[in-house]
Amino acid sequence: MVIKDILDSMEALNKLNNAHGMSSVVAFRIGKNIKAIEGEVKVFDDVRTKLLEEFANKDENGKPIIDKDTNQYDVPSDKLEALEKEIKKLQNEEVKVDIKKLSLDDVEKADLSPRELMSIEYMLED
Repeated sequence: MVIKDILDSMEALNKLNNAHGMSSVVAFRIGKNIKAIEGEVKVFDDVRTKLLEEFANKDENGKPIIDKDTNQYDVPSDKLEALEKEIKKLQNEEVKVDIKKLSLDDVEKADLSPRELMSIEYMLED
């Protein structure tokens, strides 16, 4: 699995996490999956933030400039392509996560869309 798969599944995982009426075993498996995945997302966010800081314009003290209105790093347009390339490489990094498998019946109560189901395909068993 690559980090992008995890990032793409976050919406569906949040929906699963908030669904009511699931058995305790299914709720436990979903919770374990989310906890395992959160660790990978945290590492991704930390590295992504370091990349943004590296590519961003700096103030007179050498600190990255963050736009006050958008709360985003001020990255010069001539560095955007290189930054996006680095983030894409990071998103395609393989990770190993101990995923507890679920069936379609297990997640039925969450009323996931087809797109959301596809995003959590890595945790569904046949």
